[in-house]
Amino acid sequence: MKKFFNFRKFFRRYKWHIVFALIVFQFFFPQYLKRAVYPYLYGKKTNEVLEISAHDFFEDVSAPAFVFTRGKYAYILEPKTRYAVTGRVGILDHYDTLWNRFFRGQFQGKYINLVPRDIFLVIGQMAQKEVFKKFKFEHEERLGRVLCKGVKYRTSFMSAYKNQEEAEKSQANFRECHQYIKQEEQNNYHPIPATERINKALSMLLPGDLVHLEGILVDVPQMRLNTGTRKEQYHENMIVNGMAPGMCFILYTTKVMFNGRIYE
Repeated sequence: MKKFFNFRKFFRRYKWHIVFALIVFQFFFPQYLKRAVYPYLYGKKTNEVLEISAHDFFEDVSAPAFVFTRGKYAYILEPKTRYAVTGRVGILDHYDTLWNRFFRGQFQGKYINLVPRDIFLVIGQMAQKEVFKKFKFEHEERLGRVLCKGVKYRTSFMSAYKNQEEAEKSQANFRECHQYIKQEEQNNYHPIPATERINKALSMLLPGDLVHLEGILVDVPQMRLNTGTRKEQYHENMIVNGMAPGMCFILYTTKVMFNGRIYE
């Protein structure tokens, strides 16, 4: 007689192996387990189809500062500009992981509580799949940048080309890719989640996701944080790769949409 798989017996025998595997998976790849559960707990289904923004939406506002409380901290936020964008995620940097809370929490705990993660987005032509796949993204110390795949960047004498063929290939890849990199189609965001539902949504994002963000660009004066309000604004006293980086957007995020769900 044919025997069927006995799930109960298998689970009893390997339950601690399964638990350990899930813990390891959650530690290293938390977004994947969240994406299986969070949309049904915190999001609402929507039939709206996202379209990549050709330009960001800006509308300057005149509104009083307000107190925003998250966890044990209270912050004063000064509204500057109503903002909305739909773009593709280049890279994320999560500051609210156990490792980051231990490593940075002693001196950045109040900031991490306000801005649990950074998100680097591209829009327009840069967000089109055929163009997007030409890029790789880096993020360090709350600044993001776009690089070209297949290009060997000369960062030290250790990164010299091995031979002329490698040099020519790298330079050809750079010429093909670099023509698509536009300052006005990229930006780094410090999103402040207005609600816990929005925080859960942002925690699920992965590179390559198409996402809609909506909210208000704000200053946080008590922490000396000033938002950019247009993409042609640059840091005056900072140089990265030979140029002044664009001002990051501190976005008090009131709405998130991706993967057919809306979070408010």
